[in-house]
Amino acid sequence: MSNADRAATSPRSSRWLLVTTAGLLVIVVATLAQVAPRPRIPHFAAHTPSVIAHGGAQGHAPGNTLEAFQLALDMGADTLEMDLQLTADREVVVFHDATLDRTTDGSGAIADRTLAQLRELDAGYSFAAADGSTPYRDQGVRIPTFEEALEAFPDIFLIVEMKPDGGPGIVQAVAERIDARDAQDRTAVASFSLDHLEEFRDALPGVPTNMPEGETTAFYVRHLVGLHRWWSPPGELFQVPEVHEGRQVVTPRFVSAANRLGVDVQVWTVNEPEDMRRLLDAGVHGIMTDYPDRLVAVIAEREQARPEVGAPHEAGLALARTLRERFGWLDGIMLAVTRLGDVEFYLAFFPLVYWSLDRRLGLRLGVALLLSAGINAIGKLATLSPRPLFLDPALARVTEPSFGIPSGHAQNAVAVWGLLAAELGGRDAPPRRRRAVWAAAALLIALIGWSRVHLGAHFLIDVLSGWALGALIVVAYLRLEGPVRRWLIARSAREQVLAALAASLALVAAGALLAAGRLGFAFPEAWVGAGDAAEAVSVADVVRAAGALFGAGVGVVGLRARGGFDSGGPPAKRLLRYLVGIVGVGLLWVGLGALLPSGTDPLSMVIRYLRYALVGTWITGVAPLLFLRLGIAVPEAAPGRATSCLGQRAFLGPGGGNEDAAPDPEQPS
Repeated sequence: MSNADRAATSPRSSRWLLVTTAGLLVIVVATLAQVAPRPRIPHFAAHTPSVIAHGGAQGHAPGNTLEAFQLALDMGADTLEMDLQLTADREVVVFHDATLDRTTDGSGAIADRTLAQLRELDAGYSFAAADGSTPYRDQGVRIPTFEEALEAFPDIFLIVEMKPDGGPGIVQAVAERIDARDAQDRTAVASFSLDHLEEFRDALPGVPTNMPEGETTAFYVRHLVGLHRWWSPPGELFQVPEVHEGRQVVTPRFVSAANRLGVDVQVWTVNEPEDMRRLLDAGVHGIMTDYPDRLVAVIAEREQARPEVGAPHEAGLALARTLRERFGWLDGIMLAVTRLGDVEFYLAFFPLVYWSLDRRLGLRLGVALLLSAGINAIGKLATLSPRPLFLDPALARVTEPSFGIPSGHAQNAVAVWGLLAAELGGRDAPPRRRRAVWAAAALLIALIGWSRVHLGAHFLIDVLSGWALGALIVVAYLRLEGPVRRWLIARSAREQVLAALAASLALVAAGALLAAGRLGFAFPEAWVGAGDAAEAVSVADVVRAAGALFGAGVGVVGLRARGGFDSGGPPAKRLLRYLVGIVGVGLLWVGLGALLPSGTDPLSMVIRYLRYALVGTWITGVAPLLFLRLGIAVPEAAPGRATSCLGQRAFLGPGGGNEDAAPDPEQPS
């Protein structure tokens, strides 16, 4: 391409790159700005689905009485739901209606009676059994106070509903009693009144609350258009009917959106087993029922019919256990082999090739590895598959927090050693050398992959999928490398940096979109060896690869603008270059890692990106410039060319190069 053609296409390319980069940046920022899911209420996290006794077992006993509550617990309920009203003398009693007529032998408003007057009433008077009898009449059943309920069930989680007609002062009275009994960790407060809830949230901010109709509607509308991810829920519970005013409220999509925010969906009031089954199929977290025995039976029925979580992996687990029992003596060897696929090995290996052996080859291998690592992390977020050590911790000989498919060690080994074999054992190589190179690469790839199976880090399918994806990456890399490199060479330095940024942001955007959909993910109970779910579904590994890729691009562009360097020279200088450079890698990688936060929040992700960008820039640009300044490297032998210890010419361009590459546009053609 002539200088005139280059000048003509540059503005168009710049605009295209700017628009692409800006668009990708918007996607990344938007995904990182999504609201993180709040931690679930511990009780409900441990009891999903939760059996919530609505007023106690009030299908079998007088509702909102100690007798009904105890019966519900005997039937298997894990949560008691009760209603609260305020008496004339400001006592908080457990009672549903605003008046006494329906359930007692009294009449009139409960707010007009003192506690002493209420004690005289028969709370079991009106309850009728299925046969029409009144088994609780004249049996001493009384209206309990809230304090009595707290005292009677000290180890049971309570959902207490403040009735909108409970009278002025009910919010403060309920908050005082919860605080006095130190019951903040075992109560959730509900109400249909937003005013009541806002007042209560101010009084006891540590106690979870439901979200009444207005707040739930705000979520419902947002979830229909996908905007719920940027909404901060003011409460912890959606307590809703399955259908409201003819509209289906509870759907799998509704529950999934609530899961994304860390909010539980509890449905009221469900008494028929077929309705319970349908709601459990939708994934609801809890069901309020007058018949807890029915819900317990439905859950037990479903548990019996549910296949074991590890069933699809039994063959893989059996293989891992056999390897552990019969070939455990190979652990030391396999641990050494698996280190050849670790990040630490590649951080040591690629600088050695780039600085001291063959700059072009080192750059090609490094770019291939970073692309492979980013794609691998995206693949894991897409599959969410377990590792053997997740299902059986006894198999673990290494610790891995991420998902299983595809195996990163297997995939990256194919990408790196396969590309190296294609370089050293290509069609122009002597047949004997070609066979030896490919055999060595295949053996190393096989050993690294098998080491992951042996050490309990991966199932065989994980490794096979990693090998397959790695092979696809090598084929695509070899086909696209030339055209991409020639396109980059025709761009200005500014455009080359923008292209590197766009490529890295494309990886981050893909990973961030997947990770955003995984927020709130919880490991199945059978994954007893899994670690932190938030870490597993974070975009951290994608950001690491993308940051290093961008930094490497910046370093190459900056170095090329200053004339480049020759990776050849006397062995002593090659060794000195490596020692000086690797110290810088260690300071940046280990030092910044120790000093900077390493969480999964957006700020930590930005810092991680910049940290690895600095490492990439150091390796490809800053360190070589330091070598030149220290006199342990010399500028390249000819414009755009450098000698190699492998006897090849190494092109210093933004993407590496081949012998049949297009000529440098800055040289006469």
